[in-house]
Amino acid sequence: MSQSRITIRLGQSSQYQDILQFLASNTYLYQHLEWLSIEELLNQHQFHVGIDDDDIVCVLSISKENTQFAWVRLAAHNFTDSIDVMKVLWNRVKHILQQQDICCVCALSTNKWSETLLNSWGYTATGEIVALRREHKSTPNVTQSLAKIREATYDDLSEITSVDNVVFKDMWQCSSQMLKLALHKAQYATVAVMNNSCIGYLLATIDTNVLFIARLAVSPEYQRQGIGRALIVNMLNCYQDAKYTTIEVVTQNDNYASISLYQSLDFQLIGQIATLWTYNFN
Repeated sequence: MSQSRITIRLGQSSQYQDILQFLASNTYLYQHLEWLSIEELLNQHQFHVGIDDDDIVCVLSISKENTQFAWVRLAAHNFTDSIDVMKVLWNRVKHILQQQDICCVCALSTNKWSETLLNSWGYTATGEIVALRREHKSTPNVTQSLAKIREATYDDLSEITSVDNVVFKDMWQCSSQMLKLALHKAQYATVAVMNNSCIGYLLATIDTNVLFIARLAVSPEYQRQGIGRALIVNMLNCYQDAKYTTIEVVTQNDNYASISLYQSLDFQLIGQIATLWTYNFN
């Protein structure tokens, strides 16, 4: 496949079905670990396609949340010399990102192909994502907390977003739109409330009989007061008699406070599941 034959175009909604068919039969596919399905991603985020003789041969979606950071959300190709052609696609999208004042692009690699791809684009491996797992049926004791734990509602979205954006570093923050989608998709969602204000929240999903803690945050001024622990134990109590006895969570390998909290609740560190890659424009 000659690079000169590839035409790069901005994806259009009229192409969705052709792109979905292309992705369904694709053996080289990267999808960001997030709440969006591929269909939702195509509807909500800008993407580019590589066209050869009217056929889609590669797809790339890189978009930002509400900061100067962007994430590689989708990448796919269907031929052997893909790395070179995907580099053409990346160079086009990179130019657009620069015009949008993006300072850094991030990605999580989970296999050899995605690592090779990101390395060829000039990304640098800058961190590791690790997983922890809990398989105990017993529920640990909770440290007395002054916060009230209750079910989260859409009325809490503004405060949840505020907590999220002050707790997480820019690259890990979620937009209000993404958190609204997360609330919609979460099988379990609670907030910690103190003085009628949301000071923390927890979102969890269920997949193949595994309960997955997708998001947990407590406002900095209320951390180390047992509130994060209370949110987790409340969830464990909720599913105490359910079939979902395995619970998993992921975090950065250098987030020692998070790892320590989960280990105190009988979660076991099971190892690295992804590598964080970054590309800095400055």
